[in-house]
Amino acid sequence: MPNEPRLAGKVAVITGAGSGIGHATALLFAREGASVAAGFYEPADEAPLAQAGVVAVRSDISRDEDAQRLIGAAIDRFDGLDILVNCAGIVVFGDATETGEEDWQRALDVNLKGTWLCCRHAVPYMRRRGAGSIVNVSSINGIRGNHRLVAYSASKGGVVAATMAMALDYAPLNIRVNCVCPATIEGTRMVQAGLDLAPDPEQQLDYLRAKHPMGRLGKPDEVAYAILFLASDEASFITGVALPIDGGRSIR
Repeated sequence: MPNEPRLAGKVAVITGAGSGIGHATALLFAREGASVAAGFYEPADEAPLAQAGVVAVRSDISRDEDAQRLIGAAIDRFDGLDILVNCAGIVVFGDATETGEEDWQRALDVNLKGTWLCCRHAVPYMRRRGAGSIVNVSSINGIRGNHRLVAYSASKGGVVAATMAMALDYAPLNIRVNCVCPATIEGTRMVQAGLDLAPDPEQQLDYLRAKHPMGRLGKPDEVAYAILFLASDEASFITGVALPIDGGRSIR
């Protein structure tokens, strides 16, 4: 007898589902039986999500009205909410002197404020359910920082701290809050943005691979499966965790 899908009967909202980790997570959750409302930003990303059978909602989650509309789409379509995955994010390159105020603010608005806004609108519906699971996507840079990524590292470090604070706040409501901290994940727009700035992209790729003890980059599906575990009832006694998914990079 085949195993029941791991998210059967669950309703999930996934931000940043247009590409990379968010896209892989939306598709995986749908395969595992969840009803999914997926947020995306680039217009070209809508069709692949719709073809995968998820409700695609264009949104800029740094805007309160967009975050509320995305959560509302799940409520309107599926009459409840069990899981929120905050995956939307942008990268800003530069050290403290190179980073402009506008870029600094945009990084915090999308990566940190957007996570807070979606949680703010999701928690009341999870409370009505009597349970819920939130998985925030931070970064290994949110744990240990990185060269010329001061705004990005600051925003992702804020996601780690906010995750732990919310885990304490909502544990009495049976709402678990965890985060994952990926290292360099191949095929993402974030990694491609860095390669586009490199004088020698292939040399840059070799450098990135060498930073990971496993000698390779991660894959979006590898992060998506970790998110699936934390979101599922299999992780029912786990909250407040910041899980590195980094090929050993955080221990080097």
